[in-house]
Amino acid sequence: MTTTTAGQEIKFIQYHQPALESGEYHIKVEQTISDTEGRIPDDVSYSKELIFSVIGERFEPLTPQDIYAVFPPPESLGDHSNVLPHITVNRSTLPWERYPGQSDENLTWLVLLLFRDSDFEDDDDKPKLKTITLGDLVAGESGVKFPSYTLDGVGQTAEEQTAVFDIKKKYVADILPTKADLAYVSHVRKAEDLDVSEDATEEEAEEAKEFATVVCSRLPQPNGTSYVHLVSVEGRYGDDGFDFQGAGDEDLIRFVSLANWSFSCVDPKQTFTEILKNLNRTPSTPRLPVNENSTAEKSLAMGYIPFPHSLRQGSQTVSWYRSPLATGFHSDTYEFPAKAADELLRYDPELGLFDTSYAAAWQLGRMLTLQNSTVATGLYNWKRAFAQRLKQLENILIHLPLTPKQSAAPIDLPLYVFKWFRDLELLKGIPFNYLIPHEKLLPSESIRFFCVDSLWVDCLQDGAFSIGRVTGADVTEDTVTRSSNSGLTRSDDQKLTGIIMRSQVVAGWPGLLVDGYDTAVADADSIDETEGNLLPLLRMDKLAKDVLICIFQGEVKTVDIHQKPEAMHFGVDPFDVDDTEVTKDLRNANGELIVGSKISVPWNNSAKKVINLVTFAENMKTWFNNSSGGGGSVTNFTSAQFGLQMIEGVQKVRFVKEE
Repeated sequence: MTTTTAGQEIKFIQYHQPALESGEYHIKVEQTISDTEGRIPDDVSYSKELIFSVIGERFEPLTPQDIYAVFPPPESLGDHSNVLPHITVNRSTLPWERYPGQSDENLTWLVLLLFRDSDFEDDDDKPKLKTITLGDLVAGESGVKFPSYTLDGVGQTAEEQTAVFDIKKKYVADILPTKADLAYVSHVRKAEDLDVSEDATEEEAEEAKEFATVVCSRLPQPNGTSYVHLVSVEGRYGDDGFDFQGAGDEDLIRFVSLANWSFSCVDPKQTFTEILKNLNRTPSTPRLPVNENSTAEKSLAMGYIPFPHSLRQGSQTVSWYRSPLATGFHSDTYEFPAKAADELLRYDPELGLFDTSYAAAWQLGRMLTLQNSTVATGLYNWKRAFAQRLKQLENILIHLPLTPKQSAAPIDLPLYVFKWFRDLELLKGIPFNYLIPHEKLLPSESIRFFCVDSLWVDCLQDGAFSIGRVTGADVTEDTVTRSSNSGLTRSDDQKLTGIIMRSQVVAGWPGLLVDGYDTAVADADSIDETEGNLLPLLRMDKLAKDVLICIFQGEVKTVDIHQKPEAMHFGVDPFDVDDTEVTKDLRNANGELIVGSKISVPWNNSAKKVINLVTFAENMKTWFNNSSGGGGSVTNFTSAQFGLQMIEGVQKVRFVKEE
């Protein structure tokens, strides 16, 4: 079962069994030798027996490297009340590496349990994680119900530790999925149309992997906090369901927790889409508010800010400064190299103020390079070697044919120096206060379009290249050296633009995707239709916990911000807390939502919002087979089809630059 989202086709698979199940294996090889000439006794045999163990996850908590994503995000605050929490793991076989019962029935041994604040009569009853050894786990504890396990022979010792929590039966009995429900809580997802050839990028190869997902069968608490635990139910299900081992309502049931997180459902305006839609876009570029002084407004409109300036003689004044994140393109030029930063100071006669922008860029480039001793030393040595080679070549030309033969091969710029200048071109390593020198240029919850000031970058790179200049001859020599090496200068034909965003979305939704287009879309609300060409994204970095910068090659006019396909979540249609009926819109075989396809959500426990997955899946199957919109007929409705139907999709918001 497949669906297309965010430009990729996602394939849903019912399960992925491991090649070998966890356990101890014996291999015996026997060879019998016979000799027709009677030189050795008949039927002499030789044998060799090997024993090895396959150890899958069992008691050890999952590491961050094991987990690809969870949803809702940990500690997030949003309108998640219609979402079924899920966890996606990197190893696609993990949910089927052990059994929930005594035999392999293609059912998951991992279950997500969701607890609400409102579940508990007392805070002391809430599940609290504690760490114990595996020896203590298998030995058991008086008054706590837990099955008797035998540790795997190799790879598990009694001294190893695990995380467990104990909870009264009355709090967990009604929220555990039934054994039949286990068939629908796990599935595998894979991106089908990615290039995974030898030329594929590391990110493409990563996203083309198979991922296993475990989905919770309970909805979170509206206007409150929910706690989710990925627990092991290995060997704890019989034909009649979960085995409580004769426990009473007040008895404690122990669970091994392999992962856990919490989130809150408080403000419906705090969803991914709503936060982005409400970003401040006035003005659309990084500049201070409009000023009534028309002369000053000319500079403010270009992104300038007034800034305290200490002159060389010690006097204090106020000067203009403009960051490289400009409000538009500028045609200013300069004949480099500059001998010093002061050479790049400009004077505004109308306001009587200096413009320190390019002088600051030059000095910053020099200071940053000096700070990086490896680059500074490598650049200085290369410049001297390059200059010497040029002089050798001059001697060859002047004194031919008397000059001894010498190699005329150029001296390559060290790769790390080349990378340093390319990084400067993309403003990497630039202190934040040089990019956003005033808070009003980028208020909280705002997004701004910008153009990279090419002259500012030239000054920055020239300052970086000034390392080792002492005399006027050094300046002349640098002119020849730098002009002979394109790797040390900005690409003249490269027009760079981008966006900078300050929002809790950056912190709360890691793994954002940003697409930029070179045409302003006529209908800003048209998410599916994209006019123009997709621009190469040269840089995308978090400058702070809540600040994101993206730089594109070309002039960006439309930006789409969305989540990765693996950020797809599962859930039902949005509803109000007081709604008596909860519904779900269904999809056809291609993953497209069908108008008028709503079906009611059945419950195992309506008060606690625990979904009856078996009945839900049967109702979906009936609709799929009987409705003209379903587009197909299925006899075996598996977790793959169920996962496709439960998808809520990736959220995306579009921003269009004002002309």
